[in-house]
Amino acid sequence: MLDIKEVITLLCKYLNDTVDSTLNPEHFRLAKYDNDSDAVIDAFWTTLDKLTHFALSQINDRISFAEFDKCIRTKLRLSYLQYPLVDIYSTSNTPKNSNSKSLLLALAWIITKYDVLKNIVRLKLLNSSLGREFSKVNADLPTESEDAELISIQNQIHSLLQKTNKLSGNIKAISELYCEKVKLMTKVHAASITASGLPHLSVSEMALIKKIATSRDDKQVIGSNIHEKLKEMEKTASMLDTHMKWTRRSHVFHTWMSTVLDTCENTERSTLSDYALAELARFIYLLRHIIKDRLNFLKISHDHISLKRLLEDCPSKLLRVQKCFTETHHCLTKMTHQFDSTDENLQKKRVELEKELKFILNFIPDCVLI
Repeated sequence: MLDIKEVITLLCKYLNDTVDSTLNPEHFRLAKYDNDSDAVIDAFWTTLDKLTHFALSQINDRISFAEFDKCIRTKLRLSYLQYPLVDIYSTSNTPKNSNSKSLLLALAWIITKYDVLKNIVRLKLLNSSLGREFSKVNADLPTESEDAELISIQNQIHSLLQKTNKLSGNIKAISELYCEKVKLMTKVHAASITASGLPHLSVSEMALIKKIATSRDDKQVIGSNIHEKLKEMEKTASMLDTHMKWTRRSHVFHTWMSTVLDTCENTERSTLSDYALAELARFIYLLRHIIKDRLNFLKISHDHISLKRLLEDCPSKLLRVQKCFTETHHCLTKMTHQFDSTDENLQKKRVELEKELKFILNFIPDCVLI
């Protein structure tokens, strides 16, 4: 088996290339034996903060918990990502209540479960010089607003036909642009055959050479721009090389992590300290407060939408003035049925939520109920 120190060194380089982590192999060795030095704790919390931020943004980019400090927001993101071990939620970045082994387990979990490093590499490549050679979706383009509710069937059919024709035209344009792009790339490759001893040059390499040959600006400015471009390409190439090596050797790290889990099983599980219990209670209270605020927000939003729809469906003032009570009676009957159905569904969901909360609390025996 490959030397575990070489693999952990490779992982540290991988973390540094992707999220600028300061972790080194010594930090991993100390964390395995639960050495809670300030440097180890801070390096793990900082790395977890960056990895959880990216993993959460891939799932829901509207939530970041950026208003909290590094330790709290990392634990909130881990709870959102459903990290199962309670130990991480009772730790903090203070010397009296830190646990480097729990941080090591959380780091290995998020790397393995969400494949976060691979996704970061993919995004960095898309935004690099290599990625700019290929098409990508421009998220900054304005999107069309949702159409108003189309009451009549005729308007719905017209809208559907319009969108279908537009989609057909876009698909045809994409196909034509792709063929044109292939022709242009083929010309670039054909013109650069055996250039600099290479089979051919890429589009970005050809653009760089063309800029050097045709530019008449200040040579010093050109040289600095070229140096930055080459440095960016070297960093991207180093990241790709590290990614390929890690893909082939990651199983060694997973085997080593199994030995870390063995040390956790062999050591007697001690009860949580007073600091850990207080930290866990504070985190549970904060999490409960955030969930309560979110549920209230959803309730207000749902009530506002339901009321707006009901008002739109109400009979017009003209019918009420003309004493046409048929439409009014029909509207009131419909509203009554909707309210009864909504109240019944809320009662059922409340019972289900109480059962789930009781089930969850059974897994937290150390939690102090206030």
